[in-house]
Amino acid sequence: MNVARLSAFRVEVVKGHEQYRQVRLAGNRVAARVKHNGGGRVRDVVVVGAGPAGLHAASRLAAAGLDVALIEAQAQLGRGAICSGVIGEEAFSRFGLPTSPVLTAILSIQAISPSGKTMEHLGEAPLARVVDKAAFNRALGERAAAAGTRIELNQRVESIERNKRHVDLCVRNEEGERRVIKARVALIASGVNGCLNRVLNLARPRQLLRAMQAEVTLPGQEGSAPTRVFVGRSVAPGAFAWEIPLGHGRARVGIMTHEDPRAYFLALLRRIAPGLDGSCVQAGQKAIAQVPVGRSTAERLVAIGEAAGHVKTSTGGGIYYGLLSAEFAAEVVLRAFRQGDFSASRFSEFERYWRSAFGNELLTGYFARELAASLPDSALERIFELVNSRKILARLNGLLKFDWHRRALLATLGSLMLARGGNGHG
Repeated sequence: MNVARLSAFRVEVVKGHEQYRQVRLAGNRVAARVKHNGGGRVRDVVVVGAGPAGLHAASRLAAAGLDVALIEAQAQLGRGAICSGVIGEEAFSRFGLPTSPVLTAILSIQAISPSGKTMEHLGEAPLARVVDKAAFNRALGERAAAAGTRIELNQRVESIERNKRHVDLCVRNEEGERRVIKARVALIASGVNGCLNRVLNLARPRQLLRAMQAEVTLPGQEGSAPTRVFVGRSVAPGAFAWEIPLGHGRARVGIMTHEDPRAYFLALLRRIAPGLDGSCVQAGQKAIAQVPVGRSTAERLVAIGEAAGHVKTSTGGGIYYGLLSAEFAAEVVLRAFRQGDFSASRFSEFERYWRSAFGNELLTGYFARELAASLPDSALERIFELVNSRKILARLNGLLKFDWHRRALLATLGSLMLARGGNGHG
């Protein structure tokens, strides 16, 4: 199936009688006229949300022979995506990701203190690639459709109800018409909005950070320039800011913080592009989930990707852990179909998979970022001096991995503590 056709997908024609029923919407009971799907047809799996996690899970399940539908609220795949588009090399090799959306490679990353001190990590090979996120999602959508997934765009899942044999998903189209789709299993991959998670009592994030990003013109900017990360309370309280070169004089500039990001974002633009009128820059905002609290599974239900809080807590990146999350979920769902067991106990295996793979990464990254956020700018300046004078980054050789930060974070903390002790600090 051609990706160009995806944007033209409409709701399938449903035969059968319309019925009245009570539909639970966001925790309230309201009367709605609902068209029931195909006179009782029950699909194997419905995936809610067409981000990378949802598309990869749908592709895996459809390729294994299941009847899979994917429901997406946006009219086009990747539309309005607010994302740095940075994906590590490990993800490309592990999942055979499409390379046509790649804009450039990241060869080095430079951290910058509030006063302008720098420390840099230069890889022997490219550390990551930067993609056009909309094109990346469309490429994954083409894979999912080719595997047999039915992708329905401009359809919003308003509620999900479970019964003994299947789940009922109430779906509303752009004309406001509602229908019910039945499925044996539903995967929630609808991002961090959390509406369905709240109603279904699935995992919620411990904390939400606020991100703001724009693509801007920076004269003289080349794709080979280092990606720059700006830290400090005065720069990005609670997290950091970034400048990602795209080449041809373009860059993605953004910030992640636990405060309103607008003022800090404009200050960042003034810092890196003094001649740029920040008031004319069109920037998007989104929430970034930090550490899931609660379970991401229930009977016939699995939340994956950002909807399950599977986002790197040190950087806010969600693509790789989202793909891993989708892969684990697909394995568990396929096993459930082979055994005919869709119980909460069966699906709890998914919890064990993701916690074993990156659960400790999420916790370590979260507490490391919170610790750094608690430091005044003056303390960060001293840390930059210690890291550079003691050549701490060079001593982390082999521990610095783009998608796995726990070992490097712990080793860095240990080195800094030793350095402070050696300098006679208490």
